[in-house]
Amino acid sequence: MTKGKGLSGPVKRFGITLKSHKSEKGRRRPGSLGPWHPARVTFRVPQAGQLGMFTRVIYNNKIISIGKSENKFTNIKNFGNVKTDYIIVQGSIQGPAKRQLLITAPLRESKQQIKKNFEFIEVLK
Repeated sequence: MTKGKGLSGPVKRFGITLKSHKSEKGRRRPGSLGPWHPARVTFRVPQAGQLGMFTRVIYNNKIISIGKSENKFTNIKNFGNVKTDYIIVQGSIQGPAKRQLLITAPLRESKQQIKKNFEFIEVLK
């Protein structure tokens, strides 16, 4: 899960540009909420709402090591002390330190796994 940023406006959430300083109501609002008909606001209009704390899927990360709680790690940067079993993963993971991860078996084969399944047929002359 990504870092949560709470309720945020359309400028930060969707990257719309600020209106002119001479605009009538607000500077950080969308120019229009949509046409007259259909007489409702569509989901495509940028509006304020939740930003962050979204679930993301990351494929093919390499597990470097799996450790037990007997091996104590102390003073890890941005984390602190490790007191339980742990997994060290190569690369970046979205979200803040200490955010839970859901690690599953591979959902799709990597190219290396596909290449391994070759059959060799001997031709005798």
